[in-house]
Amino acid sequence: MIAPRYAGGLAVVNDNFVLCLGGRNSESTLQSVDGIDLYSDSPHWRPTYDMLIKRWAFAVGVINNYIYVVGGHDGNSFLNSAEVFNCRTREWHTISNMSTKRAGHGLGVLNNLLYAVGGNDSEQRLSSVECYHPSLNKWTPIADMCVRRSAVGVGVLDDVLYAVGGWDEHRVWSSVEAYSPSTGVWSTIPDMHLSRRGAGVAVLDGLLYVIGGQGGASTLDSVESYNPKTNKWTMITATMNVARSFAGAVAIDVPRYFKTC
Repeated sequence: MIAPRYAGGLAVVNDNFVLCLGGRNSESTLQSVDGIDLYSDSPHWRPTYDMLIKRWAFAVGVINNYIYVVGGHDGNSFLNSAEVFNCRTREWHTISNMSTKRAGHGLGVLNNLLYAVGGNDSEQRLSSVECYHPSLNKWTPIADMCVRRSAVGVGVLDDVLYAVGGWDEHRVWSSVEAYSPSTGVWSTIPDMHLSRRGAGVAVLDGLLYVIGGQGGASTLDSVESYNPKTNKWTMITATMNVARSFAGAVAIDVPRYFKTC
């Protein structure tokens, strides 16, 4: 990438254009956004359009080529603000604030709605969840999770929202909860093999992948996947080359000629 980034956001537009947003480096909190077009003949990262404010430990989601950036920390304060990037006009605009300041939360997109899950409001780790309806420009609270989770991973698979790992300030969780809008309640599923906070989450070919993170004092290079059909977690044999926590993870449609690792 152009610059090192920690606790930024990662998003995919049109299946192949990846954006890396905000985050922190050793010097400051960032508002810059870099992108890479994986269908280019020579894919490389390029600067794009800065966010309206600096953010790290925020969450990002994409609905119909609109990129939503929610909460986080600006280097001084925890944030409840949110903004959206219109990929057609290439402009950022503010949207309604969340009811709660959140950093270290997760964001899931389900049925064209955004779900902001858990996080930290500077005073405590959160179990609360709120839902944003773009056409109403309104946040609405939904059922709380069973436990408080900050640095939580969030993924959506088969119309179910998953909250993965995280920590409550006292312990790092291996537990996972699932939310279905049809029932409006959170339910527990089997624990992961490892406790993880700050893990990346991505969905690919019917599986929910949880990548890296921190397990207590150590940063992890391991990956595991959840199969909702068998209700089981499986450790992936191949580990990452670099242990990573608070990194982004996305699934992409890779061109045939693109060199994979």
